Amino acid sequence: MILQRPRLTLTVFVLMLTSISLFAANASPVLVPALVTEGLEVVESVGVFGQPIQAVHGRLRNVSSETAYTDISLRAEIYDADEALIGEGFGVPVDACGAGWLPSYSLAPEGSAHFQIALEVFETDARIRHVDVFVTALATEPQAAVALPEGFTRLSDQPVIEVEWLDESRLRYGTGCERHPFTTWEWMETGMELSAPVPVEHPRAAAVTSELLERLGAGEPAEEEHAFVRFAPDGERLVFQNDINDLLTAAADGRFQRVVQRALHNRTLQGVHWQPEGRFLAYYFGGYGDPVVYFTATAEAQPISAAPANNRPSQIVPGISRDANRAVIAGIFGEGEGYYITVFNNGFFEKLFDATPPGNNYPAPLLVTDPATELVSRIYLALDDETGAARLMCFNRDDDTLHDLAPLPLELAEEERAAWWFSPDERKIALAATGLHSGLWLIDLDVLPDCAT
Repeated sequence: MILQRPRLTLTVFVLMLTSISLFAANASPVLVPALVTEGLEVVESVGVFGQPIQAVHGRLRNVSSETAYTDISLRAEIYDADEALIGEGFGVPVDACGAGWLPSYSLAPEGSAHFQIALEVFETDARIRHVDVFVTALATEPQAAVALPEGFTRLSDQPVIEVEWLDESRLRYGTGCERHPFTTWEWMETGMELSAPVPVEHPRAAAVTSELLERLGAGEPAEEEHAFVRFAPDGERLVFQNDINDLLTAAADGRFQRVVQRALHNRTLQGVHWQPEGRFLAYYFGGYGDPVVYFTATAEAQPISAAPANNRPSQIVPGISRDANRAVIAGIFGEGEGYYITVFNNGFFEKLFDATPPGNNYPAPLLVTDPATELVSRIYLALDDETGAARLMCFNRDDDTLHDLAPLPLELAEEERAAWWFSPDERKIALAATGLHSGLWLIDLDVLPDCAT
């Protein structure tokens, strides 16, 4: 059984934000024009014991260009149509998945954050007419902007989960909570010809109908979240998992389902990475530090690798080649700790170099294949240096050398993640991260040092 919390938005409520105040230390509340809210709504969910839970969800935006705010907390007062106080609540800024930020969290100038305020209504039959929200915070100096290396461009400061390249100069990206369906993410498009990212609807969103979800056995919100529906970017099929974690593929309308892998009931699907012609990697782990198990297959349900139980586990998310037949993994194997390359169709397994893997929340290696030999010639990867700072590295198999190309703007806590994607011509990388230091960066490899001696 899947134990999730279904969520229902109550659109019948009339919500009015009447004031937002800043309470500085030892000072009376004052109106703060720099702190504004967006998208206020009252959300009702069901607790673990079946009790109704109400909360105010919204976004807090700091429109100041100079001042940051920390130690942020929010208080709500609830009123009925007679202006009688019928409840109250307290809350904090939260990440995209609803987890509260620590008091040390700082809302940067011109930054924004989601917030949630749990409500306590004094009478069960009371009807909410409006909610007043008050914010307490401390003004603080903003953190100095991190200087980016030459060849790096920041495209977003939001928690970016997925990137889809449209061509060599344009891409589409989604922000939100990685556990939620992709149809709930906010999608943006950007490119060389655009001065700023523009909101777009994902082209596959309209295909996720109630009929499709019913065919996939995902008609309820919790079931849809668990199903992990992902469409092949260049095909007409999708992948999903059923209620016992079997991974299947189906036509875009949910018909013609085919089983790809079974016996995954004790595994947690964490991601699907697509390659051309409907090839993909599916990978599983429980939490930070757990080994990663994985397999590769096609959207037509044709296996490429062995089943997860028969592949060597990895300490990192594996990087796969365009044909999904080669993978770079990391761990301690026969020749000690380091990075290894494996070929699924012939059992080839070879150590590439010694290194300490950074963990399963770092980006998977990116593989470049020589078109003449069809062999992996270069591998781009993220490694920590001796100080713990993330670096962009490149291993050249021709000269058997690991080259240090540039620092990476990654500061990940254990529960935060980063991923990246090659452009079609493999000359640019889109690097994304979630968490406190989230964002999206474009890396131009033509500007960086060569991956060669």
